[in-house]
Amino acid sequence: MEDPYIFLENINSTKALDFINAKNRFFREKFGAISDKLLPRILQLYNIPTAVQLKCSRNGLYILARTVDRFTVYRVWGSDKNIVLDSKSLGDNVIIQWINPSPSGDLIAFAYSSGSDAAITKIIDVESGEEVDELKGVVSNINWIDRYRYYYVRFYKDGRTPDGVEAPAERVLLRETSGCEEVVFGSMLPSKHMISLEESKISNRVFTTVTYGWIRSWIYAGLLEDPSTWRLVYNPGEALAYPIDYVDGRYFVTVYDGNGLGRVVATREDGYIEEIIGEDPRYPLQEAVVYLDKIVATYLVNASSKLRLYKLSGEFIKEITFDKPGTVSQLQNCIDCCTFIYTSFDVPYKVYMIKKEDLIEVDGVSAINVCSEEHYIESFDKTPIHVFHVYNCRRRSNKAVLIGYGGFGISLTPRYLDYMLLLIDDGGEYFIANIRGGGEHGRKWHKAGRREKRENVYGDFLSVIKWLKSQGYRVVIHGRSNGGLLCGVIYVRYPDLIDGAVIGYPLLDMLRYHKLYIGSLWIPEYGDPDKPSDRDYLSRISPYHNLREDARYPKCLIYTGLSDDRVHPGHALKFSAKLDEHGVENYLRVETASGHIGADPMISGKEKADILAFIYYVLQLDEKLK
Repeated sequence: MEDPYIFLENINSTKALDFINAKNRFFREKFGAISDKLLPRILQLYNIPTAVQLKCSRNGLYILARTVDRFTVYRVWGSDKNIVLDSKSLGDNVIIQWINPSPSGDLIAFAYSSGSDAAITKIIDVESGEEVDELKGVVSNINWIDRYRYYYVRFYKDGRTPDGVEAPAERVLLRETSGCEEVVFGSMLPSKHMISLEESKISNRVFTTVTYGWIRSWIYAGLLEDPSTWRLVYNPGEALAYPIDYVDGRYFVTVYDGNGLGRVVATREDGYIEEIIGEDPRYPLQEAVVYLDKIVATYLVNASSKLRLYKLSGEFIKEITFDKPGTVSQLQNCIDCCTFIYTSFDVPYKVYMIKKEDLIEVDGVSAINVCSEEHYIESFDKTPIHVFHVYNCRRRSNKAVLIGYGGFGISLTPRYLDYMLLLIDDGGEYFIANIRGGGEHGRKWHKAGRREKRENVYGDFLSVIKWLKSQGYRVVIHGRSNGGLLCGVIYVRYPDLIDGAVIGYPLLDMLRYHKLYIGSLWIPEYGDPDKPSDRDYLSRISPYHNLREDARYPKCLIYTGLSDDRVHPGHALKFSAKLDEHGVENYLRVETASGHIGADPMISGKEKADILAFIYYVLQLDEKLK
């Protein structure tokens, strides 16, 4: 059947822009007054910085942080903390996506954009600020050979690669700061295969990992200065594997075979493989690094991080835990120490260092105190679903936001959600459901929510909603990206069970998603609409195709950004138009300067204020703001 709203996929057309402008005006007329009262309080929370990225070098730690109106790069060296760069110097509405200092720390590479994946990448001299090189497009994984040469990974989102393979695809290039470059790895790799590049911290090796569809990967390695030596060193078959480092003639690797919970193995140059750390019977291994004569590994225990230290032989040394549920990320070997970022529901960030076996706080901040609980809810097939519950320590309420994702093996762990602190302060609570499709319980948990098994994802989320309703809660469901698809499915199928939905940067047309932007990359996760067997179940889960004229849908907010070059804004626009056709009260918010990876802090703050304004309206928390 012909799609009457396909014109909204042409987001630069006059007709689509008129639709967007009218929708944005309608939203502001309804929620502008409430949002304007919430925004100053959100920006006040933005005065508390959050750490986006941590990188180490020989002349200190580099921290990319978001502050009230900008992104800032700091260098921490001993007790000194100096600003190296801030986004305001790069232009208006700019976000710094990532940073990567050279091993010596005298150069730093960084990428910036207005929210799109496509960015400008620059390399500057840290002391003088002089620009050394510039790249454009989707660039990542800069690995330094010396001051004048480096490798990087380029993502081709359309067209063809230099070797003629149809996008989407990635290639590794060797580049000189003079501008000369050549492809040195990945030629003739098929479309939809992604590449990551990582140099050893303690040897002259470099690792390239080829991944297909979040379900399998294999590792190449060789000498940093000679790409001709890069060869396959580990192929786990139908499983994921990631490099750790090269030590004493052995490549240390994490592999997710067996039960998919993760183990550490070492493979020698002659191909002999030895298990170093066996698979934990219950908890998934998240990442591991070699530090001095130890392995430092993070595990997820009930969706919260725990650290374990082992000898290189695999002998257990000790476990490091934290006072409250939290998330360890960006674990890395900094030669004489191991560093990482820790965050929690009320901890924007802390940077920790492991020296020998001691844990030392290097930098960090805390916010207002909140309380949290953990529950296990029985799903439709008796599978226990872990749920975080975050609330005001002084009082409880019956007004809840339920957050979910359920895909790509991504785990929803304790994170600092600044705008949710306002909700809690004003009488709301929020819950996070660790449903199938994520990685909270390993690769089997992910596989149980892929493709035709996605019904498990929706069944799990539905079970948590039913439990909340049985406890007397009003419920707004909230999800972004794949989580937007999750909320779209629940909204369309079970309108009587929820009080409202917030659907962000979503996939909603599951019969055309693979034709929009880089959507074909996600075929291994969702299925291929061009195959009849896959199209059959995709048509059943596609929210856009399952809206019913006879249903009484609750209020919903759909939001997206025109700079999103990952999930096409047309998903959100078309869904809103079809809701209009059915006479459903819905609100569409389209940001003109944000994308899938985020926005400038001020723009992000306004988006969050608008999201909260809608949630307050549905949960009847807005009375005190009038």
